[in-house]
Amino acid sequence: MAEEYTQISRQAPFIEDRAEKLLATIFGGGDLKGLAETPTEVPAYEVAGLGPLQMQAMEQAQAGLGAYQPYLQAAGETIGAGLGSLQAATQTLDPSQVATYMDPYQQQVTQQALAELERQGQIASQQAAADAIQAGAFGGGREGVQRAELARNLQQVKSQRIFEDLSRNYLQAQQAQQATAQRLGSIGAQTLQAAQAQAGLGELGSQLGGQDINRLLGLGSLQQQFGYQMPGEEFTPGQAQIEAARQTTLAAQKEPFERAAFASDILRGVPSSQITYSQVPSPSTLQQVAGLGIAGLGALGGIGGGSISGGISSLQNFFTGR
Repeated sequence: MAEEYTQISRQAPFIEDRAEKLLATIFGGGDLKGLAETPTEVPAYEVAGLGPLQMQAMEQAQAGLGAYQPYLQAAGETIGAGLGSLQAATQTLDPSQVATYMDPYQQQVTQQALAELERQGQIASQQAAADAIQAGAFGGGREGVQRAELARNLQQVKSQRIFEDLSRNYLQAQQAQQATAQRLGSIGAQTLQAAQAQAGLGELGSQLGGQDINRLLGLGSLQQQFGYQMPGEEFTPGQAQIEAARQTTLAAQKEPFERAAFASDILRGVPSSQITYSQVPSPSTLQQVAGLGIAGLGALGGIGGGSISGGISSLQNFFTGR
């Protein structure tokens, strides 16, 4: 039948005393509360507010919204004017518009020239008649032929003058038309360039404003992180100071528990009585005799200084009564 053994392992008394004090510190005792029973107020998470530079950046960003619109509107109007000039230049080159560039005084000049040619023809005709009268040939066939020749030459000169004046006036009108078209085209191109410059000014202004805002936000982030102090005002802590204060509070709250944990480590954990239950089968008579015999063997060998075989023989003699 198996027998039951109880084994109790205990620590040294001074360690048990320390362990009891440690347990009392942690869990309390009597009317005193321990660390585990005493609630601690966990500090709330806080977020640093926006700094003055960040507020300024937000104000500038709001004020800059749509600031480029006037430039774009002006650029649109300028583009319209430039396109109008280009369209006018195209219309100016229409051949049907040449007459509008012809000299309106050309006809007057031509009429004066024709009148002068007519006067010169009359003078020549009168001179020819005087010559015929002096020669006694006035009214004759020769005088008639000469008069007809003068009239024909006068008409030819008149026609040539009219053609030359019209041709000159038309060429001058074409040149004026082309020059006007070139001026309008140049004005249109310059106007479009001006419109592009206006739009570029709006875009550049927006970019520069954005860069200023980004710089303000960057400096404001530093203020928000590490705090700032305005002239005549107290220092405003940043996120770093707020978090440092919170961590300091948490560290102060944890410090007693850390000391208790350190003491617990020194005591090798929470001490307690240990009860060991073990079932050992009862040895038979033969096993007991063998065990005793082995033990006696060692004892006899040690005392008598004999050999192992001598000890076994003495043990056999002891059982047999020899």
